[in-house]
This record gives sequence, C-alpha cells and structure tokens, in this order.
Amino acid sequence: MAPGVLAPAGLFDGSPEERHRQLALMWARHNANPHRALSGVSAAAVLGLPVWGLDVRRVVAVDWGRAPGTRTSSRLHLVSDRRPPAVVDTDGVPVTAAARTVVDVARSGARIPAIALGDSALHQGLCTRDDLAGELDLVVGMTGAARARTVVASLDGRAESVLESRSRIELADAGLPRPELQVELFDRLGRFIARVDMYWQKERVVGEADGNLKYRGSDARAAILREKERTDRIHDLGYRVTRWGWKHLTPPTLLTSQLRTALAIDPANVNPPRP
Repeated sequence: MAPGVLAPAGLFDGSPEERHRQLALMWARHNANPHRALSGVSAAAVLGLPVWGLDVRRVVAVDWGRAPGTRTSSRLHLVSDRRPPAVVDTDGVPVTAAARTVVDVARSGARIPAIALGDSALHQGLCTRDDLAGELDLVVGMTGAARARTVVASLDGRAESVLESRSRIELADAGLPRPELQVELFDRLGRFIARVDMYWQKERVVGEADGNLKYRGSDARAAILREKERTDRIHDLGYRVTRWGWKHLTPPTLLTSQLRTALAIDPANVNPPRP
C-alpha cells in the first residue's frame, strides 16, 4: 500500500468490501494529514456501506489543502475539493460524512451500485434525505451533479440488502409495477404473519429476494423448515410467493421474466426498459 508498510497475512481475506476497507484504513493511517480524508468508495467501505459493482482498485481520498485537480496512480486517486469539509471520524481515521459520500459516489459511479450504497446509508440511519439534499445543493455545476440527483431521487431506505436494491431498480427499468417494500402481513384476526421484501397488493404477489447466507451453516435445515412454514402461512392468506437470488440477475432478464409471469403481465404491455 505504501513503502515500508507491511500487512499481516490474512488481513485482506474476505469480501472485496473488507479488503478495500483495510487498504483504505492503512493508507489513511500512514498518510495522516489534517487536510485529507478518505472519500468516495473508500469512505463508503470504512463507513460499512456496500461497494458492490464499484471500482475498488484504488484508495480514494480528498485533500482540501491542495491546488485544484486530481492525482491518480495505480494505488491512489486523490482529488481536491472546493466544498466545505464534511468529515466524521471512523475507526480512528477521517472519512467524508455519509451524505457527502453517497453524493460523490453517485456523481461518478455506476447507477445501480450507487443506488444500493445510498439505500444502505438511509437504512442504517447514517444520513437523512435532508442531508442528501444539502449535499446536492453543494455540487450544482460540478461534474456528475445531474447523475447524483437522479440517483438520490431513486433511493429507498427500506431496502435491506444490495440484492433488494438492485432487484427493485432492475424491475423498474423493465417497466414492471413498483412494489411496496418491507410490508407486514396479518391474518384476518390481526395476527402478524410475516414481513416481506416486496409486495404487489393489486396482484396479490409477494416477492422475496433471498441472499446466499440465509441457508448456510449447521442450522441450514432448520432455517429451510422455518422458511417453508412462513411461506405456507403467506400462501394461506391467498398470496402467491415468488423468490429469487443473485443468479436470477445474471442476466437481469431472468428476474424480469419471472416477475412478469408471477404478476400475470403481458410483455407487450410493459414499457420498454431504460437504454
């Protein structure tokens, strides 16, 4: 990461998010400077936000004390910034605050990954919509400002995972009806049955975005049985349940086709997807 800096074996094991987080922390601690902070994808990783689909090849940092411009190497992307600093201390290093981080990633990162990151920031309570609106005001006239405004308008803090965020946007891009998120279902006696990821009331369809971790480990069988009982109770209420995972998003047309069938939608009546 830097001359003379040694990393213990195994430090960079795990997810891309964790590897980038450790690299960013090492760089920040080795290059401590009162005018600098981790920013963009590096700030996101340290803040505990998902960086799926984003470029994590370089540590990203901002320097309020240098002349306008950028400096990029194989390991670092350093930018200057005319905005007032917005910094929080996380794990002992300065990083740009969550709202600034979301807007900065949205200005230059891929749209759906930026939405997933922003959803997570709202869901975790790291920032509010007012915070994001304030940051959008500060980037007016800057590169990527319009992109950031589009991303922020698409955020929904009810999403609980990257899979949910990506699924929601892929379905919207394909012109499918917008679901309600994280809806609680009750039986006729008012007893709680389940909280579901996505809910189409008119079509009486429930959508569940299942990640890969739910059924792993020694308790997998018990988890599968609990999930089956939960699904049976939802069926008893008269709802159809459709499930999907990451494999249904490679390509996304697998998911959109599955949902069209579940929602009984004629493809000829669906708006064309975004270009």
